[in-house]
Amino acid sequence: MTSPDEKQYLEQEKAYVRRLDKRLLAFAMFGNMVKALDNSNLGSAFISGMEEELNITGLQYNWMGVLFMAGYLSMQIPSNMMLSKYRPSIYLPFLESIWCILTISMACVNSVKTVYVIRFCLGLAEAGFYPGIVFVLGTWYTKKELGKRMALLHLCGALGTGLSGVVQAIMLKTMDNVWGISGWRWMFLFDALVTSVLAWFGYSYLPDYPTTTAWLSKSEVTIAAQRGNVDMRDTSKDTTSRWEKLKVLAGNRYLYPFVLGWASLHVGMGGCYLLGIVAKKSGYDAVTANLLTTPDTLITMVVSLCNGFVSDRLQSRIWCLLVPASIGLFGCLLLSAFVQPFGFLYFAFIITHAGLASTTSVVMTWASEMITTNIELRAMAIAVMNTFSSMQWIWTPLVLWPVTDTGFRASVVAEIIFLLSMTYIYYLYEGETSNNGGTSDRYDRLATDEQAVDDIEQEPIALTHLPDNPLIQRSTNEKQS
Repeated sequence: MTSPDEKQYLEQEKAYVRRLDKRLLAFAMFGNMVKALDNSNLGSAFISGMEEELNITGLQYNWMGVLFMAGYLSMQIPSNMMLSKYRPSIYLPFLESIWCILTISMACVNSVKTVYVIRFCLGLAEAGFYPGIVFVLGTWYTKKELGKRMALLHLCGALGTGLSGVVQAIMLKTMDNVWGISGWRWMFLFDALVTSVLAWFGYSYLPDYPTTTAWLSKSEVTIAAQRGNVDMRDTSKDTTSRWEKLKVLAGNRYLYPFVLGWASLHVGMGGCYLLGIVAKKSGYDAVTANLLTTPDTLITMVVSLCNGFVSDRLQSRIWCLLVPASIGLFGCLLLSAFVQPFGFLYFAFIITHAGLASTTSVVMTWASEMITTNIELRAMAIAVMNTFSSMQWIWTPLVLWPVTDTGFRASVVAEIIFLLSMTYIYYLYEGETSNNGGTSDRYDRLATDEQAVDDIEQEPIALTHLPDNPLIQRSTNEKQS
């Protein structure tokens, strides 16, 4: 039977989570959709008049992508390290404000060299959003809540990519040459407007940490701490050098298989985006080839969302990784054999994309739970994972995908590495649990990581005093009896 105190606590916790969803989750979903929309706008602008107006060659267009990625990769880890030190409700909206200004600048460009500079700066500003928002979500939500919210985050990213072409078409249809401004320039101005709304929303509603979020009541601060997933330390007083923290993170044995698996997953997914090209080479016209990608995108979105919800429902990450990834591996094998007729090939593309993409949110959820709950170390770990996965997009289009058959075989190898990495993490965790009498979990790793940081600092860390939680107190009493 549930006591009145426990019922009251559960109701308060539900209200607290609903409030988080309206603020944090809404910002994350809207932000990821806007980022995906923004990241697609260069390609849409290029085919909508930008190429002719600025006399851009194919090589120059490729350099625009390379420079963006150079800025993106160089700022990933530093950005998340700064996020863990400063308030997310100020730092993330600040990045959005910079992105907004740079996007407006893209609407005003008159030379390729100017685009180069802006694209590099856009990469710097963009670098902090995805790993940053994944870090903040993992800070506030528990294991039972995080999987479905990560799935919603990725769903909105896919939605933003799909909306890019629609928005560009609307701009060309309704705004081209209005006030003498080309439709592709209006596209950038529209993106800047939406980004400014995102920045305002984040500054007004995004939470920081329990000890620094002004709109949390005292009871909500208590609930946040007692839910067990929030590091309550005051990081502003942390004097440990970044180099020393990186050394502590380097000793985390869960980090390396997660990095390897996450990077391999993205290598394997590279071939999923060749569906339209393969369809056109198989004899379909351009319109039909583009339309064939729509069902693939929709199915992937639905499967990804369902997999995230199932992982929370079953409280099992490993099976929600191995099963869909194995289905994706089967699809990769069909693609590597280039099965015919095209209907079989189309089926292979769909199950490959749906199987692999549906694991992305679960992997990042599991990493947030497993690596560490120490705020700064977890922020760096997520940034390291995302940096290595992003690096794959620099060389794989050049090395693997000029000849599609070669790339699909590489996808098979990459997915086998992903499956082995996730399996290794699972058995590593099971072995750790067994050695500690069945009680080992990520909070043990938090204690280990914090002790390592404490040893460096040679000074104690003051923790916030937490009132008794009726659910925790009941569990403790039952164990003692």
